[in-house]
Amino acid sequence: MTQTNPNSQISKLQSIKYFTPARSIVEANSLLPKVSDIVEKYAKALIPWKKDNGTLQHAADSLWDLARVEALNSNKSNTWDSAWNIAWKEASSAARNNYGWYGSEFILGETARDAARDAAKYAARYVVFESIKEKFGGANPFEHVIELYSMGLKPTYFRKIDEQEKFIVDFPLIVDGKNVIGCYLHGDKEILFTHQWIDYCTNLKPTSNPELKRSFA
Repeated sequence: MTQTNPNSQISKLQSIKYFTPARSIVEANSLLPKVSDIVEKYAKALIPWKKDNGTLQHAADSLWDLARVEALNSNKSNTWDSAWNIAWKEASSAARNNYGWYGSEFILGETARDAARDAAKYAARYVVFESIKEKFGGANPFEHVIELYSMGLKPTYFRKIDEQEKFIVDFPLIVDGKNVIGCYLHGDKEILFTHQWIDYCTNLKPTSNPELKRSFA
């Protein structure tokens, strides 16, 4: 059986340019078919781990625990610590250098830490699952999230809207010379809303129709 090379996983994480480039809305919209395909693959990969009446987000979270325990029981080296550290360093640096998240206001720094923490979390999940994926069917659900990060995007979570669970991907954008976030809900044909970096799916501003409203559970 082929064993996963931990060094190749780490190299893949090191090559990611987190949250860059910042695109125009037109450029971002041109990526949506590819992003939609990646999100669909991620959701499909999580379905076998979804419990009855459970959610895909819970499946993603619990899968981390299952994979980590299996990795420890299989005497796999604790590579996820290295993965976490690498992603944390690169993601927090990108937040600081590209978007000025570490400003004088505490909320800016907290938002930067949250974004870097999410990147580090997904890196750790990807690496630990990669180390034991042969025992779990050979497919790594988190590779799809890493692919979104490699595109310079900011994957988030599955959220409920209109009683349906959908994944949200944030797009770093430049609109009127300012850095904002394009909030993409899987299934949308274009980016319909933007928000400030310090907001997470709140204070949504429609990109075209001013009457358009959206809220998340």
